[in-house]
Amino acid sequence: MIETLQAISDYGVGIVIIFLFIWDYVSNKKKLTENQEMIKSTLKTVEETTMTISNCLIEMQQTNLNTAKSLELLQKQMESTDKKVDKLLEGRNLKWTIKYMTF
Repeated sequence: MIETLQAISDYGVGIVIIFLFIWDYVSNKKKLTENQEMIKSTLKTVEETTMTISNCLIEMQQTNLNTAKSLELLQKQMESTDKKVDKLLEGRNLKWTIKYMTF
């Protein structure tokens, strides 16, 4: 019994320090695992968001290309219409000139 008490008094502080070290290690290991899981979850969410944004940008690019093509076609149509109107006006002016030139 005295030997046990002597051993505890000699090694008690060391045993307590070792116990606290092991407890701290296990506790930190749990926290690290929880943090890693949270980081993985956050990373997955970021990847999903990135994919969504990427898809939106691709759709916007296609829409812009379609809009550009539509504007080109509209410009060609307007130029064609302007030419037709110009021809009609020239014909009308020519008729008016001929009509009023004769006295």
